[in-house]
Amino acid sequence: MMSIMTIELHRDSRDDVSYPPEVPTMIPQAAPTPAYITTHDAIIYAMETYLEGIREGNSSIMRLAFHPAATFFGYYPGGVMEGSADALFDWIDKNGPAPDIQARYAGVEIIGKIALVRLELEGLSGTLAGTNVSMSDVFTLMQTDSGWKIMQKAFHWHM
Repeated sequence: MMSIMTIELHRDSRDDVSYPPEVPTMIPQAAPTPAYITTHDAIIYAMETYLEGIREGNSSIMRLAFHPAATFFGYYPGGVMEGSADALFDWIDKNGPAPDIQARYAGVEIIGKIALVRLELEGLSGTLAGTNVSMSDVFTLMQTDSGWKIMQKAFHWHM
């Protein structure tokens, strides 16, 4: 569909033709950030803290993203791992750095003060992991007084 724009010309006593009255200058203003985007960014920040702990092989970084009562469970080559997040933190410290890990957010769903994040990991490596491991993770997060925290992690180690 083509639109046609017309400009109305006004006769002026000084000229044969005058131009439209001057349009007021528009001043750019920052748009307010919708609450959903702010919440989404805070959740991603928690997840990036988790990932930084994996990359560095340092659970003290990762711990910042977890609630103290967090749990985890999942499938890995030796069977099922389960327990408090402390077992995960011990594993991260023993595994060491995984600098080449790549993460892809497969989904982020926010439901009020809880959230569900699905993360696909590739290139996990280290003393315990071996090389080039792929995993699928599902996290449940909750908004707390100190920010968004991981409450639960479930994972599948792809073989």
